Amino acid sequence: MAYYDELTEVPNTGGEVFIYKIADSKKGIWYVRIKRLNASGYFTKTLKTTDMFAATVKANRYWLQVRDAEDHHIILAPKNLFKTLCYDWFKSRRKNSKEREVKAIQRQFEMYYIPYFGNMNVGNITERNYIEYVNRFRLHKDKVPTMRKQPTLRTLDVEQNNLMSFLTWCFRQGAIRLKPSMRKIIKNPSWVEDQSLIDYAKPQRRDMISTETYDTVRRFFRSVPNIRPRDNSESDYHEMSRRRLAFYYLSIYNFVCRAGEEILNLRFKDFHIQQSELNPDSYFMVMTTKYGKKVSRKKYGYIRHLTYYSNYEYIEYFHQWREFLKSKGYPTDSEALVFPVRKRVGSSKYHKGYANYAEWEGDYIPFSSQTAVAQLGRWKKKLKIWASEKDRLTPRIEAEIDMFSAYSVRHLAIRNLIVESAYSMSRVAERANTSLTMIQDFYYKYGVKPEGRLVSKHPNPSPENARRQAPELISALSKDLDIKSSIKSGLSKYD
Repeated sequence: MAYYDELTEVPNTGGEVFIYKIADSKKGIWYVRIKRLNASGYFTKTLKTTDMFAATVKANRYWLQVRDAEDHHIILAPKNLFKTLCYDWFKSRRKNSKEREVKAIQRQFEMYYIPYFGNMNVGNITERNYIEYVNRFRLHKDKVPTMRKQPTLRTLDVEQNNLMSFLTWCFRQGAIRLKPSMRKIIKNPSWVEDQSLIDYAKPQRRDMISTETYDTVRRFFRSVPNIRPRDNSESDYHEMSRRRLAFYYLSIYNFVCRAGEEILNLRFKDFHIQQSELNPDSYFMVMTTKYGKKVSRKKYGYIRHLTYYSNYEYIEYFHQWREFLKSKGYPTDSEALVFPVRKRVGSSKYHKGYANYAEWEGDYIPFSSQTAVAQLGRWKKKLKIWASEKDRLTPRIEAEIDMFSAYSVRHLAIRNLIVESAYSMSRVAERANTSLTMIQDFYYKYGVKPEGRLVSKHPNPSPENARRQAPELISALSKDLDIKSSIKSGLSKYD
């Protein structure tokens, strides 16, 4: 059976444009069919009219639009609409990303991007369109009723990165002829016409904290603030939460590593002891991770490993944490998680509800950065009270406690490496597994200067902080962890 009915060539189009009706259609509506020049197939669209003359006029108009789009390497098709491709992208991301991450991005697109760009062809989205979107839509509460507060430049930057990820995916799918290019709004704040619509007062999550604030937080978690009123003791559950969070921050600071999956998914087999090349009686920890954004299989096509080196004192903290886990009944074998959480059992019962917490047996899951943020938030009020009682709560420390985060700990560690160690700027970047450009661009704003730096050619922590560990400590750890001598380190890239 024929699909077309009344197939008619549109005059003066060189046989490239036809209008037609669908056979057996009772409505009698005309459609247009336009031959693509830069791709196979046809562009088709309903003309929403039963009048032949009106259909011919509309068909000519669409013909000009299609040719103009092809000249600008844009593919016109109903399936290339922004909102259509968005949901295809969400579905694609679920194959390689965590569900909560996809849900967060989807919620962001449904709140901001889809209401504005939804009916636009993805090929038409340019930097100019994005700037208009920010100034005419994104920053206005009356147009975005779901917006709870004014965004920061950092928030807009994260959203823009997600938009560019989506457009890049569209390019790879063939929906866009040219790879998208767009400058970053965080480096071009002048794009915002009304600066009062940006929240510049709110401290950014990754702002630098002082060493005094970090030391205050560290000392606080070494105390026992969560005590029972009746017997003046701390529950096993709260002690575990407190000490795990404390060791989490200690690990980030000492390894200068990122706060997410890079460290939270690690097991004891990912750590070993390294003898110092500077002092045979000194040892430090080496951590190898294959998790996180810098080791993504999607990016590199294979699992890439990153190596981090601790400060000398960390080996004592590591030993204390391991012994604590043993005392609470947690496994500490090579396959055991370094930051374990006892898995929820059933639909409503949690491990903290068990009477015999120390002898509980079951599955373990990694500690998450979201849980760390939530736990820290519950501690901050008590932290300020404790700091005030200890005469440590200055206006600066109080403000920095509000912005304190695991990311700020890493940034402080990098800052202190630049200021207090003998490392060159490039060696600092190497130790933190980040780029030299990042070190220079981000940390220079805090007045950190690299002049007079020495070039360290070894993987050891900074030489001025070398310390001798007790032989019994090394002996205790060596039963389960590998110890590599300075001669057998094999880290030739530092030689």
